[in-house]
Amino acid sequence: MAGEEESGNQAGSTQPYSRWQSDLDSVSVNTEGQAPRVVGGEGSWQTGVKGIVIKILIIILIFMFGLVIGYIIRREVHKKISSSSGGMLQDYDEKIAQQLLQEVSVEELEEQLRHFSTAPHLAGMQEVGIMAEEITSLWQSWGLNTTVRSYYVLLSYPDSTNLNKVFLMSGDSVTETITLDDAQSPRDSTVPPYAAYSKSGTVTGKLVYVNFGRGEDFHFLESQGVNLTGKIAIARLGQVYVGDKVRHAEMAGAAALLLYPDPAQYQPAGADRGWTLPEDGIFRGDVRITYGDPLTPGYPALEGMFRLNESEADLPGILVQPISIADARKVLGVLDGTTAPPDWQGMTQQIDLRDGNNKQIRVQVNNKQSIKQIKNVIASIPGAVEPDRYVVVGNHRDAWTYGGVEPSTGTACLMELMRTVGLLLKKNWRPRRSIIFASWDGGEFGQIGSTEWVEENIKEMGEKAVAYLNLDGAVIGNYSFYAEASPLLQKVVQDASKTVRDPHGVFSVYNEWAEKFPVGPKTQSPKVDLLGAGSDYAAFLLQAGVPSLDLQYTLDPGFNVSFYPVYHTVYDTFYYVKNFIDPDLSYHRAVTQVLGNTLLRLSDSTLLPFSLAGYAKMIEDFINAAEASYKNSFKQQGLELQFSKVKVVAAEFALAAALVEENAGKTDLSNPLGVRRVNDKMMQVDRLFLTPGGVLGKPLYKHLLLSPSKNDCLQLEEGVCQYRGKTFPGLFGAMREVQSTGKWADVEKQLSIISIAIQSATEFLKK
Repeated sequence: MAGEEESGNQAGSTQPYSRWQSDLDSVSVNTEGQAPRVVGGEGSWQTGVKGIVIKILIIILIFMFGLVIGYIIRREVHKKISSSSGGMLQDYDEKIAQQLLQEVSVEELEEQLRHFSTAPHLAGMQEVGIMAEEITSLWQSWGLNTTVRSYYVLLSYPDSTNLNKVFLMSGDSVTETITLDDAQSPRDSTVPPYAAYSKSGTVTGKLVYVNFGRGEDFHFLESQGVNLTGKIAIARLGQVYVGDKVRHAEMAGAAALLLYPDPAQYQPAGADRGWTLPEDGIFRGDVRITYGDPLTPGYPALEGMFRLNESEADLPGILVQPISIADARKVLGVLDGTTAPPDWQGMTQQIDLRDGNNKQIRVQVNNKQSIKQIKNVIASIPGAVEPDRYVVVGNHRDAWTYGGVEPSTGTACLMELMRTVGLLLKKNWRPRRSIIFASWDGGEFGQIGSTEWVEENIKEMGEKAVAYLNLDGAVIGNYSFYAEASPLLQKVVQDASKTVRDPHGVFSVYNEWAEKFPVGPKTQSPKVDLLGAGSDYAAFLLQAGVPSLDLQYTLDPGFNVSFYPVYHTVYDTFYYVKNFIDPDLSYHRAVTQVLGNTLLRLSDSTLLPFSLAGYAKMIEDFINAAEASYKNSFKQQGLELQFSKVKVVAAEFALAAALVEENAGKTDLSNPLGVRRVNDKMMQVDRLFLTPGGVLGKPLYKHLLLSPSKNDCLQLEEGVCQYRGKTFPGLFGAMREVQSTGKWADVEKQLSIISIAIQSATEFLKK
């Protein structure tokens, strides 16, 4: 792999490699022009009866010596062949898996969690760089080939000497100044609360409440005659990604957007007060609508690379600032207007529809942006049989503040998994396929570290990566295990969860997961959702087509919160995790064990444990959802034939996928070429659905099936927006846009793109 330090034997070496390469000895015998040579002469000892006896004895001795040498050579060759075959037949071993599970220690997990959440460690700052050095040293001590890879990226910070502010005004007079600072003490080294990549400046305008800032919220305001041009919008956090709120406000003409946590979501009734967000807690976050380094989209941010000017980058064009619940109470107090719809009512019940009110809001944002060095730490274990096939496991270590829950619960689980894998290495275990571990930097700024690494290694990842396993906030709650995955990986994580005991009782993690998140009311298997684009799996899945998985213990959906309440605030600490989520670290242990078992299945199984049936089922579900939503529209616009074509090719794909799985079950596992052929075919499935230009013109979102929609929200589930696909994202986006553009040709184009992609994938599987 690309890196500042290279190991000659590490996975990803660019040197040609063949598992079956042999050293050949060259023997040359030259007899040309040689005269017969006579040894001895007449009357010598070789003549007579005595000579004959001696000759016979010599011949017998030579024959016996030859037999002995032949036996030794035959035995050694047989041993080499047997050893080679044994290596080729290396498979997932339940005994090895049990050893790994038993080694996972809650004491080690607690120590790692405590260490990595002791101090603030924002990307680009000194603390996160020190962590990179510590991790490098520790991984090397566990016997792992470890390198550090640096990138130079655009990061955004607040001005700690000139804090962001919100002013309440009456006419031209300031009536109150709200300084945005939530430091818990003068020694608190957390950066002040801010929205990364917000435009800087000062604007003044009337306040308009926009509910959650969804597209439909702005459409409602427009229908009520509310003009947001030059206004200050204020939105509740939750339901949709903050970048979408910003985009909607900017498109509506707002000059600034304030973001606040509504008590209805962040202080839910019946919850432990220590678990909920205090009145002065303020969110921090990246508010862009894309991921990766803003100045090098699509290619790695290495030294000397071409960079866009900041004015050319895809950055917000308005001021954005988060505020606390206490601040929001003051700001919303200026509203004096029409009563909001019932589903808009949280902290406020008012929408200001009048222009007569002379109360205004002034917003001052003093953020600065600069190029900073970030450091990914990469470790590798070369595979014993297939060193050119990689399973990648990663977690970003940087945090907005202390990162007690996110990302440090994931960091602790990753570190403990690697420690236990190191113990297996000391017992002479080697994975069949290479394993790569990664501690990403810059994750909070839009998955920058992982994205730049994938972009630097895009060809190698696209050809050789088997899967990417992600940890972010690995323990955000204690209600149930939960996973999001590519369809190919859904079954393997379900199987892995069957081997781990549920921290709540005597049954397996699988049993509890199936009970609390079932696929449906009549099924006994747990639901695995599709991935979005909100963590470090984004570039692996959406640019390189690598099947990906994200797993965690999650919170009770009955609280109707988008995430854990102290997310990205100064209250996200080790104390919070220990006192309100996982006091004995048993949920951390369960996540680590499920991840470890999944890793062993993917790295050691002779045949990759992929589920093509899951992929076919997803396409079928997408078609059913599209038909339920758009059937009448297709009929009215004469697009029934095009949609029927999609259904036909999808049915053919399902048959081809079933045949591949059937044939895979018949594969001779002692035939390495046959095994390789089957595995390579299954590995390519996600890659078959990549489109070079991206879905609906979004170049970093290349996956035709698994990219998030261009529009903000695919559907609401229990009040929370789901970015994961419910139908084909390009088709969904085109159908949303046609309502305002009337361009049905774009819808027809999407149907054609989907049809040919599925058809091409089917032909590939048939070969």
